[in-house]
Amino acid sequence: MKRKHFIYILAFLSFVLCIFFIQESYAKYLTSTSENASINVARWRILVNNKDIREGNTADAVIVPVFDGNENIASGIIAPTSEGYFDLVIDATEADVSFKYNINFSVNDDSAVSDLVATKYSINNGNVVDLNRDNQSITNEVLQANNTAPIYIRVYVIWDDGKNSTMDNTADTEATKNGKTAKMNVNLSFIQLK
Repeated sequence: MKRKHFIYILAFLSFVLCIFFIQESYAKYLTSTSENASINVARWRILVNNKDIREGNTADAVIVPVFDGNENIASGIIAPTSEGYFDLVIDATEADVSFKYNINFSVNDDSAVSDLVATKYSINNGNVVDLNRDNQSITNEVLQANNTAPIYIRVYVIWDDGKNSTMDNTADTEATKNGKTAKMNVNLSFIQLK
């Protein structure tokens, strides 16, 4: 009987030791930890003519073009066939992502001249690119790696008095009397490239 009792005690101790060792080895695989990851969020700071697009005040801008004049038209004055320009400066040097911009032009409803047309543009004093009268827009991509300096865009406009113009001579004359300026709507949109 002592021997049987001894075997039971030995079996019980073996069972307890077995559970203890199983628990120890199982616990090694159940150990958990938690960590926090800190990742900087990309900056999206783009200035257009020194105004931050995040503030929403440049998405739809009204631009008054500059008219230098010529031998027949005084400087600062618009008349049929006058040519002028306006500048856009896009400073995205503090943007941490690549992006695409799209710039659309149209005549402002309050403009003295409804036949104001963007005819061409240049980027960073580069080649002059003609614009299609039916598609008054500029689209370009800016890669983050190349985004080291502001982008200077000069857009050339003309008071179209040709066969495609909508104003007749009476409307042309009236535009000079009403005291309004020639204005263009410039709509800018920026989209992050993936």
